[in-house]
Amino acid sequence: MAASKDEEKSGLRVLIVRGSFASLGGAERELLQLIRATSQRWEVSLASLDFTEDAKALLDDASLRLLLPEKPIQWPNGAVAEVMAKASTSAEKMWRNVEIPWGEFDAVHISVCRGSLELLPLIPAHLPVHYHCLEPPRWLYEDVLHRHIDGTPKRPLWLTKMLFTRQRKRDRDYVKKLIQRPKASISGNSMWIQKRLNTVYGIPSDSTKENGQPPRRDAHGCPIEATHVMHVIDWNLWPEKSTKEEKKSLKGIENIPEQYVVTVGRISHVKGTWDTLQSLVKTQLALVQVGGGDDADKAALLAEGKRIGVEVVCMPRLTQIQLCALIRGARAMVSHAYHEPFGLTPIEAMAIGVPALMVDEGGFACTMGPVDSGRLLARYDAGAWKAAYLDAKDPALRETWAKAGRPYVEEYFTLETQITALEQMLVL
Repeated sequence: MAASKDEEKSGLRVLIVRGSFASLGGAERELLQLIRATSQRWEVSLASLDFTEDAKALLDDASLRLLLPEKPIQWPNGAVAEVMAKASTSAEKMWRNVEIPWGEFDAVHISVCRGSLELLPLIPAHLPVHYHCLEPPRWLYEDVLHRHIDGTPKRPLWLTKMLFTRQRKRDRDYVKKLIQRPKASISGNSMWIQKRLNTVYGIPSDSTKENGQPPRRDAHGCPIEATHVMHVIDWNLWPEKSTKEEKKSLKGIENIPEQYVVTVGRISHVKGTWDTLQSLVKTQLALVQVGGGDDADKAALLAEGKRIGVEVVCMPRLTQIQLCALIRGARAMVSHAYHEPFGLTPIEAMAIGVPALMVDEGGFACTMGPVDSGRLLARYDAGAWKAAYLDAKDPALRETWAKAGRPYVEEYFTLETQITALEQMLVL
């Protein structure tokens, strides 16, 4: 946990920047969690162009200052907007209208999102800037977000690549400006993304870097390599043992199967929802999906489940205690996500003693590799997945995995670990 309310603040004055909270997905929720924790230790201000009421509610009793435009940005959309990079140019213009008292900050922490880096030209040169690039924008550099749930392209991939040409150039130009600043740093959220920063932007990557270890710098103080600052969980939200309240929490939710696995994430190709469903053929296990999705994708998932004989249940919005209860009752937490940048789901599963069965790709390999608390599996190895589902049923093996997983999470993935890592980036 971060410092208690009774402790004095460190005096570090930090401006946290995220262009939009509109989607309120895992990245936004993780950042809000960080803000709640750091507001007890730092003097925190948050700047955003699109900060929703739902996001504000999740701040709870955090003590911070909000720096927002008079009205939230209206993000341009459509093919012309994509070709002309209107979202980026609109954000750049709108940031000029947000009053930010630069003299009142010691450092700036920017969270990757459309509209975030567009603030960079306005930040005074003397301020340290940390750009937490959780992933280079995937819609610009990969095709996984431009496919239907079953993997078929939404449009010809050559056309998709062409549409984003100008946006890719603007993104690369902003990153180039960032790393040319003294006292700047750029980090991924895992060793996998640290390597991706090298692939996408050409920034050197040192595989020996530890979490939160600052970059090496040139004679002018500019970073000459990328690093990484990993995501974490709020330990208090994932209790080791079920409570009476947790056991009662699912009574109002219908159609929970007797034997099931859980997958968390919006129904989509990038989250591997279709592949997870296919892996359950002839296992007698149902798929419980958490995270919502488009009506058309949900209908397609349900229809495919019916066709192949796998029950599919899509959960409504759950409270945190309901989510814990649902995961705790599952055979396993499962994901076939495509090159997931980090992946909080195996960490959350390990925290409460549930087997994590994940595809052996991306950030999953980084976070799960050091601990024996589940399995990393090849995407299309149907036999290995079926064997893993059977292994996850064994009480003795489940207990062994649980005993290994929770101490691992407590050591490496708590808020205190993340705050310490960020302070190493921001305090120069």
